[in-house]
Amino acid sequence: MSTEEFASKLRAFPYPFDKTDPGTTAEIYHGAHGKIETNSPVRVFATYKINGEENILAAYTCTPLVKFPVADLKVGSKIKGTTVAELGNRNRPLSMIVYNKGGKDYVLMANNSRGTMKIALEGIDTIKGITSRVEDTAGLKYETVADLKGVMKLDAFDKDHALVLISAGKGKYDLKAVLLP
Repeated sequence: MSTEEFASKLRAFPYPFDKTDPGTTAEIYHGAHGKIETNSPVRVFATYKINGEENILAAYTCTPLVKFPVADLKVGSKIKGTTVAELGNRNRPLSMIVYNKGGKDYVLMANNSRGTMKIALEGIDTIKGITSRVEDTAGLKYETVADLKGVMKLDAFDKDHALVLISAGKGKYDLKAVLLP
């Protein structure tokens, strides 16, 4: 992620880190804003294989969820992501993981104003993408996980559990292992 000159860029670095490159300029369609954007920063992201190919699932402020094929990240080039979901504006993603439950894949995403979302990834391989203005939500479907309020960060713990950092108020936090919804 980069906010250099407030232009969104994605970078892939070979390990060991022995040099840098200018990255790949990323462009998305933001349905809540009704326009193509090149200056929105990625807030959180995770990798996910779609039809055997590695992709980046990136969530932006105002909550568009966008996929980028990793193979398209070429030094100095420009790519356009596919907006697979608009999850509601006036919202900021805080953390996300990809997991499998019951043979189906999901994203679990904590947000600052819309709670923790469970997003079904079924159809992500064939979705055309959002290319016109959206008033509320569109694309991949989600449900709000009522039992996970105040989640600030989350991470995969094992195949059945997530580790969550939950705000307990007054600057205090609880760390818990919870069943994946």
